[in-house]
Amino acid sequence: MTVISNFDISQHLKVEFYVPNVEGNFFIIGISLLGSDDELAGIDEFIIGTSLLGGTDVLAPTGEIPFIWKEYECSVSKADLQIGGDVQDSLYFQPRPAQLNLTMQNLAIDPTANRLIRPGVPVRMRLVKGDYEQTLFKGIIDKISVGYDTDNQHLMNFTAYDSLKQFVNARLGTFDTTDEVEYPDGYATPYEVIEQLADLFGTAMNSSSVDLPGEIPGATYSDFIPSAVLYEAIKVGLGIFWVDQATEEFVVIPRPTTLDGTGAYTIGNQHGEPLHLCMSEIHADSDVDKIYNSLKVSLKSDSETSVTIKNQDSIDLYGEFAVDTSVDTTDADELNRWATAVFSQTTTKLVDRVATPTIDRLNNLTHAAIFQPGETVNIDYQTSQLDIQETYTITKVSHRVDVNNWFTTIELWKEF
Repeated sequence: MTVISNFDISQHLKVEFYVPNVEGNFFIIGISLLGSDDELAGIDEFIIGTSLLGGTDVLAPTGEIPFIWKEYECSVSKADLQIGGDVQDSLYFQPRPAQLNLTMQNLAIDPTANRLIRPGVPVRMRLVKGDYEQTLFKGIIDKISVGYDTDNQHLMNFTAYDSLKQFVNARLGTFDTTDEVEYPDGYATPYEVIEQLADLFGTAMNSSSVDLPGEIPGATYSDFIPSAVLYEAIKVGLGIFWVDQATEEFVVIPRPTTLDGTGAYTIGNQHGEPLHLCMSEIHADSDVDKIYNSLKVSLKSDSETSVTIKNQDSIDLYGEFAVDTSVDTTDADELNRWATAVFSQTTTKLVDRVATPTIDRLNNLTHAAIFQPGETVNIDYQTSQLDIQETYTITKVSHRVDVNNWFTTIELWKEF
């Protein structure tokens, strides 16, 4: 249950930037190491790996990359991190890029004073103590804003996103699932589609990924933006998807077919259980737009082929609340399988998020620091008037860290 004992935010939570190693014996094209206007871009010739001065300084030593992960000695006054996605129409999961917002103070990383810090620079946040190391976020700085006052005080705000933002805005080469040898049945599975997208993007499927059910008709795309293809594969396979922050590999797992809380962490006000995490807030949501009792699912390629499922008892009591959607699958049998898997009469009162102190009363960092989308958790909240004991799936994890505290909020999905 304890991730790090005797946890100290200032010591064991690291924020690092991937920058040129200007302290080494490297020359960097376009950057003067002398602080003058002199740069490596003139009429003289330089030979890679050879010093023209007869000394030890060389231009990019063979086999080395002059970039390092550097932790600047500065004050991180606040860090907000989100990873996961949203549930669309109470039916399926859609991922969002992981996002890190940092509020920091120090001229060492002020982009007006340090030209190595700028949008596009990689940044990561890690837990480190002794032999323990866990990457919570790894991504690219998207935006930097700095405010100054008359007392020479300043605050810098960094916004960064993980590689999923780069992926959904990329333009990839040729995607093909029509090969009769590799796809003899004329379709690819959602896992096969996502695996090919990962390969085109230059990453791989994480070992924790699991094959997904479903059939996606063979298709060919060239010079295309892959976001719609990814989202449709997740939708067809009823998967939950995110990017592993340490490896930047794709992770996809099926949403649970049953919600078994055995062995899962329990968040609530009932203490004493081995996997208990204290709650700081539980929020329940009731929304008519999330309640449907009539579902129509059509083929994306042929809207005339469709399946409709209704809960007539609910319709008789409350009236009809209908949802229509389309799925890029092969035939009516697959439509029926998909519709049956997602159709449920959503109850009118559900816990949609819960917050927990990530550092417990003994100053230990708990498992809440490393919650992942797709995990199941139990909610056990009991008062003289309320009894909430249910199991949910995590769809999004949000961390809010300041110099003294760390709270984790998880957004939940009750599929069944």
